[in-house]
Amino acid sequence: MALITQESVENLKNRLDIVEVISHYIEVKKMGATYKACCPFHQEKTPSFVINANKGYYHCFGCGVSGDSIRFVMEYEKLSYKETLERLAQIYNIPLVYTQTHKPKEDNKILDFMNEYYQSRLNEEANNYIKKRGITESIRKLFEIGYAPNNYEIMGYLQKHFISLSEALNLGVLGVDNENGVKHYYARLTQRLIFPIRSPQNKIVGFGGRTLGNHRAKYINSPQTKLFNKSQLLYGYPQAKENIYKKGEIIVTEGYLDVIMLHQAGFNNAVATLGTALTKEHLPLIAKGNPKVIIAYDGDSAGIKAAFKAAMLLSLAQKEGGVVIFDKGLDPADMVNNGEIEQLKDLLYNPTSLIDFVFGEIIAQYDLNNPMQKDSCLKESLEFLHQLSSVLQEEYRVWLGQKLHLPLHLIPVKTHKNNIKPTSEILQNNEDFYTLVEKIIIKSVLEDMELLEYVMNYLETSMFFSQREAYEKLLKKDLEDSQLIGILLDERIKAQNKENLKRQMIMVLYKHYDEQRKILIKDSTLSLREKSFLLRKYQQYLENLKKGDLIINESLHSF
Repeated sequence: MALITQESVENLKNRLDIVEVISHYIEVKKMGATYKACCPFHQEKTPSFVINANKGYYHCFGCGVSGDSIRFVMEYEKLSYKETLERLAQIYNIPLVYTQTHKPKEDNKILDFMNEYYQSRLNEEANNYIKKRGITESIRKLFEIGYAPNNYEIMGYLQKHFISLSEALNLGVLGVDNENGVKHYYARLTQRLIFPIRSPQNKIVGFGGRTLGNHRAKYINSPQTKLFNKSQLLYGYPQAKENIYKKGEIIVTEGYLDVIMLHQAGFNNAVATLGTALTKEHLPLIAKGNPKVIIAYDGDSAGIKAAFKAAMLLSLAQKEGGVVIFDKGLDPADMVNNGEIEQLKDLLYNPTSLIDFVFGEIIAQYDLNNPMQKDSCLKESLEFLHQLSSVLQEEYRVWLGQKLHLPLHLIPVKTHKNNIKPTSEILQNNEDFYTLVEKIIIKSVLEDMELLEYVMNYLETSMFFSQREAYEKLLKKDLEDSQLIGILLDERIKAQNKENLKRQMIMVLYKHYDEQRKILIKDSTLSLREKSFLLRKYQQYLENLKKGDLIINESLHSF
């Protein structure tokens, strides 16, 4: 079995950015010098999952999980170590070297092959449709629009080029029927305009198709595969990414053509969900660069309903942005094709704020002249209001009172309990003084491993009270241990320089010898002479420590 060389593994590790890797899976927010998130490995409402970009580790202070980029992907995707390395190498286009001749499955090569094939098959019908929709040749090339012919042609082309049908099946290019136990492969996308779907890292992971034939479904996407998860992808994101960062804004639309035509009109920060509503799984991608989010949906009932859910989701995720609804049966693609660019600008530059839109849609459902419906409207509005921050609650209770024609005392705010306790309370309730001192010593060494020998000269494992196991791991240099990573990433614990570290060590030594003195007093196995000698010895140690002198450890047996 071929193994990945250690040099190759180290090269991969060095090129991974832990914040970028974890942000691919969960939403991460920058807080001070670190990044925080709600832990994906246990249920929590207050973020206790900390990521330190400089140190390359994560740690959850709630459930204790910790590790590096590779450990996170292993645990999140339930992969083996080797599978994880290959997965990360594939996502970030980092080559791996194997100990023997080894060819890992090159999934993207098959998808790239199909992308080139679809583009080469553009025919008169497809080109006429593209022109009819107003798409220019330069934009067609940018988004690599192609055409899938009939099933017979596609299957013949795959077999002619010796493409593995089973691998094409696993990637969603093909489907399979079983007739009397015999597998019958067929092309999933036929007689359709093809839109390649790329990952945020700009690799093709699937395809979308718009029928030009007599299919029942106008649009379909690739099925769920190991590479394609439509709930985590946004169409057009690779083309829009740099402009999203530059403009500090992302426009989220409903379809492929909306994205393509918006880019053509200069709105090159537009993306689209893939036939699904905006979900929590999209938030990590949308949150990159912390842009304002503009929801631009159709004005039909389905579009308004989807916009309402998206606006609520984004509001509760504390995103800034707004909603634009296109009425009269138009959509962004139609407006660009009709030359209505200025009207489009007016709409996109003046959206209804996310929270205003949510409240507006709630209120629109009720007849406020009916007291019972007005009461129901207030209850639903308060349910949403109380999930917002205290500042927003205070602002919107006045707005809500005006809209519902109600006095403010009927629109109370709900105080959010602050789950973050002050350091002093944490120390009193969870960690005594010496626990903190021991952690400071350990963190100081973790920050500067040259201090390890200095500490080892004076402190033995037995001298540690609550952090004995962590100190043992430190002595063994097991630096990926979860306890050590937890101490390393705990912002409440401040690493000390050598001089200040000495003071922490003196406190540990003092506690140790004071405890030894107390044990000795109760020891009935020693003669009075032996006990008196040792007590004087311990007393001398304690006095020296009070003066600020470090003491080399001596056990009872050495006296």
